[in-house]
Amino acid sequence: MVHFPDEFPIDEVAKEMLLAVIEKKKKWERLEKRVLLLQAAAFSGLAVFLLYLLAKAAAFETWSERVAWFFAAPAHVLILLLLSTVYWAAVYYKGKSEKAEDDFQALRCEIIQKSIDLWKDEEQWSRRHRLFEWMKREYDINLYYEQS
Repeated sequence: MVHFPDEFPIDEVAKEMLLAVIEKKKKWERLEKRVLLLQAAAFSGLAVFLLYLLAKAAAFETWSERVAWFFAAPAHVLILLLLSTVYWAAVYYKGKSEKAEDDFQALRCEIIQKSIDLWKDEEQWSRRHRLFEWMKREYDINLYYEQS
């Protein structure tokens, strides 16, 4: 749970929006890590499998012997299926990650556009830059400009 320091005057609407943008950023980062992990697993698994195939297939003289050897072992097809599944999962989570990023950016921009309404009185408006600095430092969320 996020606790905003007491030095920042925040009303409930602004607090809920800031909590939501923090959660969306965390979700996006989680999905990005998952994508990187799955991509690394798929590509390193494929590299190891190809090295294995090259080493073993070199013993055969013709391509037909190599193909017959490959399909004679059900484990080869199973490994290809597993690697394809891992790669598909990476593509699937990449799409989810891009959607999470879009949701995060949309809410971040909405907060920036509604800053005048969220920090209405003069004291809140003059102190909001410290809150924005804190958000940038703690969560790497830029609330100053729409382009980040």
